[in-house]
Amino acid sequence: MIYKLYKIENFFYRYKLTFIAVLFRIIIRVLFSCDIPYKAKIGKGTSFPHLGLGVLIHPNTQIGENCKILQGVSIGGKSGYEKVPSIGSNVLIGAHALILGPITIGDNAIIGAGAVVIHDVPENTTVVGNPAREISRKVE
Repeated sequence: MIYKLYKIENFFYRYKLTFIAVLFRIIIRVLFSCDIPYKAKIGKGTSFPHLGLGVLIHPNTQIGENCKILQGVSIGGKSGYEKVPSIGSNVLIGAHALILGPITIGDNAIIGAGAVVIHDVPENTTVVGNPAREISRKVE
């Protein structure tokens, strides 16, 4: 449901109806306690279980297709950096994870619940902890 509302607000933004896009963003904030900006690029099939409760995404973030972002996740910049995270496709981001700074999360990665990710995560890798560290990698 959150993804559908995001697509509506993004549609209005792309067609220069920013006022309506901002209204949809406010509605999402009030109803679901999350901030998913219309400027963010989120691929199709991405889901926000638990109605995206507490999710915070930086407006310049790029998220690939078929990702699952659980509640309380923050994706954004670090102080002093203009670039923000780029997330690949088929990524699972666990509850209350923080993804910060100009980093890249590879395709099929798994970010554990509560992880603080401040470095790049390769494809097919699982990371957990604070700071996040690799615990497994699928070799193909």
